[in-house]
Amino acid sequence: MPEKDNIHKGHRQRMMKKFMEHGIECFEEHEVLEILLYSAYTRRNTNDIAHELIRRFGSLEGVLNASCDELCEVENVGQNAAAMLSFFKQFALNYSRQDSSGVSLLNSEDVRRFCFELMGGCTVEVVHALFLDDAYVLISQTQLSRGNTGKVYFDLKKIVKKALEHQCTKVVVAHNHPKGVAMPSQMDVATTRRIANALSNLGIELLDHIIVNEDDSYSMRTAGLLSDLWI
Repeated sequence: MPEKDNIHKGHRQRMMKKFMEHGIECFEEHEVLEILLYSAYTRRNTNDIAHELIRRFGSLEGVLNASCDELCEVENVGQNAAAMLSFFKQFALNYSRQDSSGVSLLNSEDVRRFCFELMGGCTVEVVHALFLDDAYVLISQTQLSRGNTGKVYFDLKKIVKKALEHQCTKVVVAHNHPKGVAMPSQMDVATTRRIANALSNLGIELLDHIIVNEDDSYSMRTAGLLSDLWI
């Protein structure tokens, strides 16, 4: 053990020095994973675990897309490490979503694609709103509420408040059906009308209501629902 400890002495410091000098691009996938695992294993060498995870799931992307239960099937990977890897993936997704202002959403296909990337991996129901300017450029997007696997709440007051704060002229609302089909319920349709009417009174247009599931996205506007709103 003393000899083995000596082999790895200072390894973490060398890895972090390499990162500070050359950035993440200088690392192989297993090395990136090895560094991610430092937070779960404060003293243990994580190189062998990283190699085994890559071997099992094929790539770093495969590891991060694996479920906690699948990760725990790998030798020496416990609940803490599995949870930490899942956390890193969600953190990266959430950060990239927050850094999305300036994106042009010129048509329904652009909006559907954006919303699918935003919510396609969510396992619980969430409601998001996108706030755009006259040129259909995204000013900001925000998660309005979060529910369980079968129900989520549309906060009309919050939508209006955020729209006024961002001084936008157009809004898209979107929510997901994690385990269901990407189709609206009667309640979804009624809620969409209420949101559209509330925004219209302020001179703000509701462009669309997008519904996302694991595999697809649905545009109420493209489908011709509430045609009196979207002529």
